[in-house]
This record gives sequence, C-alpha cells and structure tokens, in this order.
Amino acid sequence: MKLSPRRVLAIAGLVCLGCCGAFAVHAEEAAAPAEHAAVAEHHAEPLTWFSIVPEGLQEAAKHNLAATTLTRATFIDQEDFAEHGELVHVFFAMIAFLLVLGTALAARRALASDVDAGVLPERKFSPLLVFELIVGAVWNLMRNMMGPDEARRHFPIICTLAVYIFTMNAMALLPLGVPATDNLNTNIVMGLTVFVATHVSGLRVQGPIGYLKHFAGPILALAPLMIVIELISHVVRPLSLSLRLLGNMTGDHKVMEEFLKFHLPLVPLPVMFLGLLVVCIQTLVFVLLSTVYLSMAVAHHEEHDDQAHGHP
Repeated sequence: MKLSPRRVLAIAGLVCLGCCGAFAVHAEEAAAPAEHAAVAEHHAEPLTWFSIVPEGLQEAAKHNLAATTLTRATFIDQEDFAEHGELVHVFFAMIAFLLVLGTALAARRALASDVDAGVLPERKFSPLLVFELIVGAVWNLMRNMMGPDEARRHFPIICTLAVYIFTMNAMALLPLGVPATDNLNTNIVMGLTVFVATHVSGLRVQGPIGYLKHFAGPILALAPLMIVIELISHVVRPLSLSLRLLGNMTGDHKVMEEFLKFHLPLVPLPVMFLGLLVVCIQTLVFVLLSTVYLSMAVAHHEEHDDQAHGHP
C-alpha cells in the first residue's frame, strides 16, 4: 500500500495521541504524594481539562447551581451538591456543544460561499464533509424506517442527538478527556427528550383516543394487564437509553485508562481504535433506538395512509 502524505500524517497523529496519553498519565502519577493528598481534600474530581479551571470558579459554579430554582425542585441536597458535586461532565458537554456549533457554522459558511457546495461531493476533509456524512447516514436510516414525511419532521432532533452524542463520546479518545456521556445526568436528559418527542408525535398523528387505544392492546379482556405492561415499557425507555450509553462509555473509558498506565507509547493505539468503534456504535445504537420508538408511535398512521391510497 502506498503511503500518501495524508496517511502519514494520520498515522503520526495516532502515535502522538498514544504517546501523549501515556505521558499524561505518567506525569499525573509522578506528582508529589503530599500534593495529591492536598488536592484530593479540596478537589475530588479526576485530573482532566476541567482541572485548568480555577478552583474558586469551580466552587462558585457549584454554589450558584445549588441555589437555582431547578435544583430546589429536585431531590438533590443543595449543601451536599455545593460541597461534593462534580461538574466535569457539564464542562465536557459544553466543550462538545461549542465544537458542534463551531463546525456547524463553518459548514454553513462553506455552503453560503460556494454555489456548488452541497451538490458536488467534497474532495478533502472539512466541516462540510463531516456533516454531509452524518446527515446522509441519519437521513437514510430514518427515511427507511418511518417514511420521508415523518423522517423530515423528526430529522432535526435525531440528527442533532447523533452529532452531539458522537462528539461527547469522542472526548474519551483524547488525553485527559472525559466523555460527558459517562454520567447519567447527561444521558437521562437526552433520553427524556426522545421520550417526550415520541409521545407528542403519537398524540399528533393518531389523536388522543387513537394513541391511547394501543396501550390497551387488541383484546379488551387483557386491557388492564396490557396497560400496565405498556406503561412500564414506555417509562423504562429513557432509562434504558441512558444506562446503555452510560455503561458502555464508562467501561470504554476505564479500559483506556488502564492501558495508559503501562506508560508505553504505542500500547494504547489498539485500544484507541476499539474505543473509536465504541464511540461510533453507541451513537448508532442511541439514534437507532430513538428512531424505532418514534416510528412505532406513528406506525398506525402510516398503515392507515397506505390503506387509504390502496397500497397493500
């Protein structure tokens, strides 16, 4: 195989990432034990990019969040959160948001500056190429599962989740990076978003009475049992989406940390490749299941339209 300059740069970049990851862990463990003990008393969070934020700002952010109305309305103990709460996942979720926003703006600028952009395929790696790949894959998946009309209606939320989850997952591949998706707080919000969108779509398409009928099942005598089963299955959906993503990303990040402790520059590279597969697969699983839930909510409407137009 002939190595082009781009392939050489890509291989060199992977080697540098592996070296940086190994040396970063080595530098962290080489610090003075007394200094680590002092930091552990006041800063229980792991050494990540978030560690560059001044400790005073971290404490102020915790106290401000603890004093918000949203925190008061939950079961979170405000004093405990202000003292021991962790904001690492919030920090990396914001970093992922800024990356997605910046890439989207760059792709939008490329579309506006060239009339052929978006029509002719990109020949070089660029923000527009990234969005073309992701948008095309998500659109084809949704169109095949729920039809073009419903896919077009739900495409913004599903594609946004795909890009955002992929970016947050990819943080695990960077030295001193942490995926925001290894925290249940991040995942449950996305799961609840899909949960609300599913039921809103079902009520919109089938109407309140028609949508509630499918909870009772096809046999009236089994309606009480079917209602309980359906309610449990629908309530568990956001929790299932959240825990699946949480478990896989946490496990992948822990494995990466263990291999980085070997302090050998090239050892983490195979694990980083497997981690990249996990990043992509877990994004696909979340998007696929979300699309399945949405398509099930509008399935009766699609069948009714097919019968009305004489389709089998």
